[in-house]
Amino acid sequence: MSAGLASAELESIEVDLLLEGVARQWGFDLRSHARPLLLRRLRRHLREERLDSFSELQARVLHDAEALEGLLRTLSCTPVSLFSDPAFFRDFRARVVPVLRTWPSVRVWHAGCGTGEDTYALAILLQEEGLWGRCRLYASDSSEGLLADARTGVLPLPGEDDARRYVEAGGKGALTDYYTRDGNWALIQPRLRDGIFFTQHNLATDGSFNEFHVIVCRDTLLTFNRTLHNRVHGRLFESLARFGFLCLGRKESLSRTPHAAAYEELEGSGRIFRRLA
Repeated sequence: MSAGLASAELESIEVDLLLEGVARQWGFDLRSHARPLLLRRLRRHLREERLDSFSELQARVLHDAEALEGLLRTLSCTPVSLFSDPAFFRDFRARVVPVLRTWPSVRVWHAGCGTGEDTYALAILLQEEGLWGRCRLYASDSSEGLLADARTGVLPLPGEDDARRYVEAGGKGALTDYYTRDGNWALIQPRLRDGIFFTQHNLATDGSFNEFHVIVCRDTLLTFNRTLHNRVHGRLFESLARFGFLCLGRKESLSRTPHAAAYEELEGSGRIFRRLA
């Protein structure tokens, strides 16, 4: 065996042991995540932590909860600004909001919320559309560290690009209406922040915890392998009310999932599906 192959084999063994240790010690099962993407992010984390091997990383995360949170942060797919995908919010406003207005109450689940930028963008949209008072917005992530950041409602101060994306998303006021400035940070208005229920939930291992009319789970399933991907889709299906809406990322699809036939994609919406059966 060449030195290169031997090194790759050793790295693979170390990664397997790291993932096994994280699952057994902390209950976060990362073993079913898509391997190539997982490896890229793990190698990036190794460089950022200035460690030489995954064995060193394993020793650290098994004994240190903060080190585990750092690892989970690196592995998370999180948007870094408000209205990072304005087309999605524009489509949601045009195609989903008119239906929600006909319902007396609405439960929304944002699964894989990361540090909360998309969750707060959704809250702003619901506020502008007159739905905030009868919506209950739940936001979850597997990382308690990310949730702790999200709960603060403190975000990097939006700039011109953020304001432009807000307008492209159909914003009806000014983005500055929804936060107060504190130096280089933006503090989301309490009426929005305090109306969101942030809770820890691991899509890979935890079951459904309510029935929802809207589920937003965008760009999270890309990190899962096919088996886990289908299992999570089953969980989302169980959690979505009939005629409810499932919002995925633009690179994601329901094709080849167990419940694909139970949905229809809203024409021209770019990955917003309605459960029909």
